[in-house]
Amino acid sequence: MKLFVKIFLFSMIVLSAALSLSGYLLIMSSYKNAVVQETQRAMDQYQFIKFLIQSDIINQQDETDKNNLSDLISASLSNMENQNLTGLSNGINYVSVFSKGQKSIYSTFPSDLDFKISDYDVNQKIINKIEQIQGRAYVEVLGKITQSGQAVYLLTATDIQSVIDQKEGMVRNFGTIYFITIGIGIVLVIIFSTLLTRPLRKMSAAAGRIADGNYSERLRVLSNDEIGELSKMFNMMAETIEERIFELSNAAKQKEDFVSNFAHELKTPLTSVIGYADMIYQKPLSREDTKNAAAYILDEGLRLEALSIKLMDLIVLNRQDFVLEELPADELMQSIAGTLKPLLSNEKIKFKMEVVKAYIKVDYDLFKTLLLNLIDNAVKAGSTEISLIGEIMQKNYRVSISDNGCGISADEIERITEAFYMVDKSRARKQHGAGLGLSLASKVAEIHGTRLEFISTPGKGTVVSLSLPLEGGGVSV
Repeated sequence: MKLFVKIFLFSMIVLSAALSLSGYLLIMSSYKNAVVQETQRAMDQYQFIKFLIQSDIINQQDETDKNNLSDLISASLSNMENQNLTGLSNGINYVSVFSKGQKSIYSTFPSDLDFKISDYDVNQKIINKIEQIQGRAYVEVLGKITQSGQAVYLLTATDIQSVIDQKEGMVRNFGTIYFITIGIGIVLVIIFSTLLTRPLRKMSAAAGRIADGNYSERLRVLSNDEIGELSKMFNMMAETIEERIFELSNAAKQKEDFVSNFAHELKTPLTSVIGYADMIYQKPLSREDTKNAAAYILDEGLRLEALSIKLMDLIVLNRQDFVLEELPADELMQSIAGTLKPLLSNEKIKFKMEVVKAYIKVDYDLFKTLLLNLIDNAVKAGSTEISLIGEIMQKNYRVSISDNGCGISADEIERITEAFYMVDKSRARKQHGAGLGLSLASKVAEIHGTRLEFISTPGKGTVVSLSLPLEGGGVSV
């Protein structure tokens, strides 16, 4: 059962029960009060009739010699009826007198009324109760009249049908008011239930959209009550979910980037390793050449081992605090040239290197990866000549790589360091490129406190350069 239906049914049950109980109590209280008042009035009227009868009996005893109380009362009531004194009773409808033997002496009650004084407890001083006479309600009052040692019973009946009619009228009026109130209540409860459940429906819909992947979904907080607090907590939960999803997505992307970058970085050193291994296997080399080739294979193997860990730190953990060491620039460049020898030889590319001796502060594995990526891109650009220049510019050591490849247009040069961006996608796919080399090179340049600068002319070639603080050695040019 939906919450709206529960609220509606509960509210209507409570409203109906409250109205019914309050109406019942109000009507019964009013009815009882009216009956008490009418009973008291009937008692007063009984006393009034009794007083008139006793007064008339005393007068008759003074004027006549009659001593029979029954005769005196009969004469008194007849006299009162002849003089229309019963009108003084103000509402008394019937009067009856019974002898001590419960025989009727005088009565104005209907002749067909089966009335028995034995139905009353005549030992009580005065009795009153409500009876039905010919379909109308009366308060009957019975009491004893004692005079000159004789006793009779006086019975009066006062019409209170108006009280019964008033009660029935109140019941009818309450029924009308009840149904009108219930009708208004239904409308108000529907409005109230709708207003109360609308935020919950919106929350349910928002939860469904979040479940469908729209993690930016939020609720508008329109109140400070419990619903408003629930909306705030829902938004906090949604923000937490969005943050966790972003973290998980970012972690997955970082791991994917690591795998892609590491696979990308395997190509050049593996080419070098395979080239030198093939050279040792295919050609008869001198002891010295064999040691040099093995040294390059060992160096690239160790670099790949260290590079795997550093790429993990850089890409997955976003580490930036790598330890930079002072290294001789010429030896580093010579190592790069040796690594590239098999690749450049296979591609029949002319390689030129001009390096000024100086000391620079770099991470050997990462910086070598940076330069290898730049040269690898020059190879992929269809170059026939590549130059690696290391020179001193004022207080900086500037490293430049130039080629005579296809070049890059001005509108694309701003995006070439974006991950997975490729200038010539068809050529990159043929060469198994993924658009990761320059993105990784840009990150490594940031770690060394510098950035890559590109100067390119389509159809003529590209120059990529970066500047590092000069740590010592060399002569400024």
